[in-house]
Parts: sequence; structure tokens; C-alpha cells
Amino acid sequence: MRAGWLTTALLIAATVLIAAAPPAAAEPYLAVRQGMTCTGCHVSPTGGGLRNTYGNLFAAQQLPMQPLGGEDVWTGTVFNRFGLGANGRVSGSYIDRSDVDDAVDFQVDRVTVYGSATLNEHVLFYVDQQVAPGGSANREAWIRLGWQDFYLRAGRLFLPYGWRLEDNGAFIRRDTGVTMEQGDDGVELGWSSAGFDTQLAITNGNGGGSEVDDGKLITGRFVWNGGPFQLGVSGYGNDTDGVDRSMAGVFAGLKTGPVTWLAEYDHIRDKGDVLGTVKSDVAYLEADWLIARGNNLKASVELLHPDGPLDDRWRYSLVYELFPWAFTQLRAGFRKLDSDDPDPRFNTEEGFVQLHAFF
Repeated sequence: MRAGWLTTALLIAATVLIAAAPPAAAEPYLAVRQGMTCTGCHVSPTGGGLRNTYGNLFAAQQLPMQPLGGEDVWTGTVFNRFGLGANGRVSGSYIDRSDVDDAVDFQVDRVTVYGSATLNEHVLFYVDQQVAPGGSANREAWIRLGWQDFYLRAGRLFLPYGWRLEDNGAFIRRDTGVTMEQGDDGVELGWSSAGFDTQLAITNGNGGGSEVDDGKLITGRFVWNGGPFQLGVSGYGNDTDGVDRSMAGVFAGLKTGPVTWLAEYDHIRDKGDVLGTVKSDVAYLEADWLIARGNNLKASVELLHPDGPLDDRWRYSLVYELFPWAFTQLRAGFRKLDSDDPDPRFNTEEGFVQLHAFF
């Protein structure tokens, strides 16, 4: 078991970073770098998905090496009250697993379209639909009612918990089960005022599937924005007839010159009649270096620490991100999964390139 000083160091580093942090989006480091909240660039109050007018202007004029200007800029607005957007990611990868044949794969990672309709000053309708791969699948569909600093959302929505990373393979997303792959049906109440952002959601807890019991999933997220800092806490409790899951987490971000930092730590507890009680900890630390305009180098280290005899699992990533033109991103990276467990699934090296177009 690799639970010595490296384990302690990563957990401490994540926790220390959590003493200082700014706000989140589908790529949280961009929001932290700009000192913005989720709604600075996105229609969704918890970030991700359809970009608002500012989000599209930022993607066209500030993010790329060669900014657009004038009438060429797409703002996402159609016929005044309607919004439209999309994301498309295609990639090629090389995967090397211990004692398993290497694999080279070309794939469509995801193509998603977004739409919104502002019915009046209080009511907004929103949809997020994945169209590839594997056919059409709804990820989010909700109606938002807003008044003063409060809002109420009802429908299918992504859960308010932790950093909203695009990388669903990260331990803090995969092992917590809170990803951007599938929303859950329910309601969410939110409040934002004077540097505070709060969301509390009650959902079925089955990822949009048919309900089979009377238990509900409760998730919450509270964020304090203190000028150049942000500090967030998350909670999660899912009561089911099989296994009950509870989680608590803290997350943060910090800008230090050209380098932006993200951190998150989560404690997971599963309890069931057959399973008993199983606990685990996950930690994430990311650094994003703005080398030059439109050029970002991302490095991250992750830890999954199971409670008991299982071995720790580590995940290392180094990704170069280039924004050559407006609404275009090229990514090339390397990821490594490492564990003392001899299972090939936990000892993997991957190289990849990806083309990402969005508007």
C-alpha cells in the first residue's frame, strides 16, 4: 500500500490550497483565472453547458491567440429571447496497459447541443442534448424560476457538488459519481448575493432512470467569493434500499501570476447490509500555466485512498491546450494510472490528441 508521505503530502496540499480560492465553470481554471463566477460565462447557475453573451465574447476575443472582432463574433442569441450553442470533441488515443495488448483508438468523445428560451424576466427553459456518440441522450432539461437573488430549478439537472471538471475520468468526479455525463431528476433552490453562492438540490438519485424507492438524493454546494479567493464546501447524501452513500468535500482555486491552481478533497462513505461500511478519500490538485495568450499547460495529480487493505491509486496528467482561433481548442496530453495493485486497469499509460470546437 502506497499510503506514506506522498499520500499525506497530497492531502495536505489540497487542504492548504482550500484556504484560498475564485469561481467555477466547465473549465474551472478559466473562471478562476478571470475571477468570475459560474454565471459569468454560462446560462446554468452552476456552470457548464450553454454560454451566455459574455461567455461567447470571451471565447472569441480573449481566449484565442487570434481574437475575432466586429460582426464576426457569435453571441449565442437567436431572435432575442432564444439561445443556441454546441460542443464537439473528437480524439485519437494510444493506451498502454500492463500485460495487455496496446490499443490505438479514434473516437467521437461527445457532441452536444444546447438551447434556451427566456419566456419572461422570471422564467427560463433550458435543454442540453447529447447527439453523439451512441445516439441522442438528454443530459439536462429544466425550467428556472428567478426572483431577486433566488432561483428555483425543476427538471433534469447536473448535481451541485465540487468543481465541475470536464474530465469525467478524474477521481473526484468518477468515484464520487458526480459527473457531467447524466443529470438527475428533481428540484434545486439557489441563492447568490454579496459574494456567496449556494445551491441545494433534492433529486431521485438514479441518474435520470425510473424511481424504485422513496429515498432521495440531497446535494448541496456553498461557495464564498472573497475577491481573489474562493472557498467551497459540498455535501451529498443518497438514501436507497441497497447502499446508502454520504460524501463531504471542500474545493478551492487560486490565481498566482500566470499559474492558476485548483484543489478538491472528498470523503466518501458507503453503507449497506451486504457491503458493510466502506470509506475512501479522493484528492485532486491542478496547476494551469498561461504560457502565452491562447497557450495553457495543465498538470494535475490525483489520489484515491481506499480505507482498508486495498492499494492507493494515483493518476497523473500533463495536457497542453492551444486556442489557435475563436471557438477552437487543440489538446495533446499524457495520463498515467499507477498502483501497487497488479490489475492492468490500475496501471495504464495513455497519450491523446483532441480537437474541440464550440460555440
